[in-house]
Amino acid sequence: MIPDPILLVDDEDDLRHNLKEALTADGYQVEDASDAVVALELIKSHHFPVVVTDLNMPGGPSGFQLIEAVKALDPLTLCVVITGYASMEVAILAVKSGAYDFLQKPFRLEEFEAVLDRALDHAAALEKVRGYQADLEQRVLARMRDLHALHDEVLRLNDLLVAAQREVAEAPIVGPFLDHLRAGRNPTRCLALMPTLRNTWELLEEDGLQPWTARTPEPLPPPSALVAPLEWRARKDVAEGHLVPLRSGELILGAVYLEFKERHYFQADEPSFVLWRRQLEAALQGLRRSRDLAGALRTGAQAPDPCS
Repeated sequence: MIPDPILLVDDEDDLRHNLKEALTADGYQVEDASDAVVALELIKSHHFPVVVTDLNMPGGPSGFQLIEAVKALDPLTLCVVITGYASMEVAILAVKSGAYDFLQKPFRLEEFEAVLDRALDHAAALEKVRGYQADLEQRVLARMRDLHALHDEVLRLNDLLVAAQREVAEAPIVGPFLDHLRAGRNPTRCLALMPTLRNTWELLEEDGLQPWTARTPEPLPPPSALVAPLEWRARKDVAEGHLVPLRSGELILGAVYLEFKERHYFQADEPSFVLWRRQLEAALQGLRRSRDLAGALRTGAQAPDPCS
């Protein structure tokens, strides 16, 4: 069974009915119209990949006019012309009107079906091209939306980085970055681990309505375990936990822990998360340099190289 319906337009009732019956018996789906007016009404409500039309239909629009109207309504529809008044001029006029192929009456059914099959194959190819173009347009639009979203993300993170330059402690710097991460990722738990001078770790997280605070958590992995990203499950009911280091070169600045009760799409190498992490690392490194510079000024020692 050929799935695509064709439209047969001819004012000769016997020819139209006999041709429709023969084509239907051979597996084609066929609708018919006795004139161009009826045909156009059908085309307005349904897509026909191929329209077969006689050229000379007295009492209404001609086959030429029908072809032009069809191409205006549905450019992907192919028109096959049949006529008993074949000449080179008629063939040229039909092609200029937008006809796909031309067949002279009388014709054998095999000849007609060969022309019809070529037209249907061509129409199917046009549909594939249209589908590909639509898919490509959607991909381009999606990519443009992603680029706009990334641009907005860069601006928001830059604002956080600029604001961090006014702070003199880790908590006021890390807090807004974690808030930003929570809003975008919606984790079950989101916290930061900051190394101390005693080679231990302090936990920075949101504690009810309290401001950002530092407190000693349960036993955590040693600093050496933070050299590379790893999965760390803090509790048995956690489906997914990610502990990601914050670094400046080989220097460990801290770590961020994300926890999800269900399996999540999060990946530490996602461009948006990498951007977030690098901005936070830049803010913490800036704080470290400020402290080193202040210490050098107090002791009278040589100030550290700000590029180191």
